[in-house]
Amino acid sequence: MNRTRIILGALAIIVAISAVVGQSPRSRTSSRSATPKPTPSTRPTTTSAQPTPTQPTESVSPTLAVVNDLTISAADIEPQVRTTIENDPDLYLRVFYEDRDKAIKEARERALTARINSMLLAAEAKKRGLTIEDFLEREVNSKIAPPSDGEIRAVYDANRAQLGNADLESVRPQVVNYLRGQRSEELHAALVNRLKMTNTVMKSAEVNTPNLASGTVLAAVNGTPIRIEAINERMKAYVYKMEMRIYAAQKQVLDRRINDLLIVAEANRRKIGPEEIVRSEITDKIKPPTEAEIARFYEDNKARITGDLASARADIANYLQQQQQDNLERALADKLRASAKFQMLLKEPEPRVMNVNAANGPSRGDANAAVTIIEFTDFQCSACGGMYPIIEDVLKSYGNRVHFVIRNFPLTQLHANAFKAARAAQAANAQGKFWEYIDFLFKNQSALDPDSLKKYATQAGLDRKRFDADFDTDKYDVDIRRDIEEGEMYGVESTPTIYINGVMLTQFSAEGLRSAIEKAFARAPKRG
Repeated sequence: MNRTRIILGALAIIVAISAVVGQSPRSRTSSRSATPKPTPSTRPTTTSAQPTPTQPTESVSPTLAVVNDLTISAADIEPQVRTTIENDPDLYLRVFYEDRDKAIKEARERALTARINSMLLAAEAKKRGLTIEDFLEREVNSKIAPPSDGEIRAVYDANRAQLGNADLESVRPQVVNYLRGQRSEELHAALVNRLKMTNTVMKSAEVNTPNLASGTVLAAVNGTPIRIEAINERMKAYVYKMEMRIYAAQKQVLDRRINDLLIVAEANRRKIGPEEIVRSEITDKIKPPTEAEIARFYEDNKARITGDLASARADIANYLQQQQQDNLERALADKLRASAKFQMLLKEPEPRVMNVNAANGPSRGDANAAVTIIEFTDFQCSACGGMYPIIEDVLKSYGNRVHFVIRNFPLTQLHANAFKAARAAQAANAQGKFWEYIDFLFKNQSALDPDSLKKYATQAGLDRKRFDADFDTDKYDVDIRRDIEEGEMYGVESTPTIYINGVMLTQFSAEGLRSAIEKAFARAPKRG
């Protein structure tokens, strides 16, 4: 797997400027990496020949949909689903698709290893009288040599196809961060291996032994046990996430097959070619975005866009035009389905409900609301910055009916200022201005150094003397570390990770969030 291509593919400018976010993963050394999740599509495609789904009497695999008395079975779409998953950069997803049992066993082993590694780092930091962040700064971050121009150019050249119109200077920061991330992983792995020789790590049970009793100790680090419950709980999130990603791939392929059938049927009814319908209903209605629309998009999203308006103009225009096309395709699909004899039988995986604790995280809305959203976030994570305004916009329509909680999950190996930003946000929360303050953090993610964090406190109207006193100490560090530790237990592997009544969000868009909230309301106990 070419990891350079994988990571920089996600950093292409068109991804960076879109408001629909992926996630920032933890380092593979300490935990598993998560890639952005596929989103179901209902895109009609131009076709000149009618697809040939299996007739009902011939079906030998589960029926996924029925369109005008024709069935579409799992076997009909399996080749396209397989191709979609094989093209996904996440090796873990591909393994899960091919051999679920093998993938789960490997995931359990990785989870145990990650927990042992985290405990080793915490133990060594405590032994030296340092915070974990300061310990990692000394042993890892300070030893990362700046990449050379030649190394930066080599990565850029290897990824030109994914980067579109972006020139080297506009993506240089992302390339540098990627190369630093690689070196960080190598140094981190070497550090953990050294710590295993100077600390006591005892394994007492195989993590994949069937039917282990509750309370079974799998391993211990310097006498502190890791019990089976911690791994079992973490696996709920992993399995659900993988099932949902496979479901999304199936739904995407199935939607396209259904839409093709409906377009062909409509074309036959009108006695015209399918391409005529696509042209009249979609292609001819797409208009180039105006300069005002491009400028407005840039202003609304410039905190997450690399480069100035001139360098991003072409990608913004393409993105806005693609939005138009997506909306038109969705409208055509909805119209054709409404008038067709149509049944969707593909079932969404059953959600794994986790007991995610809100702790004392800053919150809004009624604490007794039927629906609670808990987000684990990193204030330096661009994906979190992209998701935050989406959450804000969606929650406007719910008012106090939804309880929204933020917990910290700074990815300190990837984002040098993330922990300090979390500490600053806690200091702002102590003065009742958490939400006002984090607006500045998400809008200024490239400037989260201590001086900037203090400047934002002034701009948010905080008592600077009190803020500075709180920020300059480790007063809130124990709370931040508890968030991180509990997040790892819940299966948090990347940011943002969002739970809605204990169910992990898998579609990071306004539509995905709203749908998850409505499902949570539907599942919530009825109140008198």
